[in-house]
Amino acid sequence: MDAQQQPNTEGEEGHPNVLVNENPLSGVFFTVVEFIQGYGWIILFGLVVCLYIKSKLSPTVRKYKQKIEETIESKKFDSTKALSRLEAMEASRRKMQEQLDAQAARHAEQMKQREEEKRKQKIEDWDGHIQGKGYRSKFKPKEEQPTSRSTSQTEKKKPLKPSDYSPLSGGDGGSCAWRPGQRRGGGGG
Repeated sequence: MDAQQQPNTEGEEGHPNVLVNENPLSGVFFTVVEFIQGYGWIILFGLVVCLYIKSKLSPTVRKYKQKIEETIESKKFDSTKALSRLEAMEASRRKMQEQLDAQAARHAEQMKQREEEKRKQKIEDWDGHIQGKGYRSKFKPKEEQPTSRSTSQTEKKKPLKPSDYSPLSGGDGGSCAWRPGQRRGGGGG
């Protein structure tokens, strides 16, 4: 009786029943995969068209939103805030102009001082010329180097070309002479 009371775990043909995992999400997953396989190109084409339309309409939508914000802002316009903002801007401009005027005045004063110094220098030069001292040299002399060093540098340097060199003479350059090509007859026969 024990054999009759145990449930039959084997199939009708004597094979054991195959256990199947009953996951509720697997059915949905396979349904989505089948839909994508069947209509994938249509979905892709639809996405591309939607992105194209969005890119073309976004500037228009942005302008429309900005226009709405401007109308709302104009309705909320507060004259006291606008007046205070204008006064602050005017005060800032005035301050910047004062700074610029002060810089210009300093620069003009410096230029006057330089011109005065130049004028005094010219007067001193003229007075020196009248007294027989001659004009002051406009060029400052360079400090002379020791003579031993300057002579050794000139001795080490050799000239780049000989003194008797003339590019038009054509005498020394044997490799530069022009020779006509060989005259051969036509090779026919």
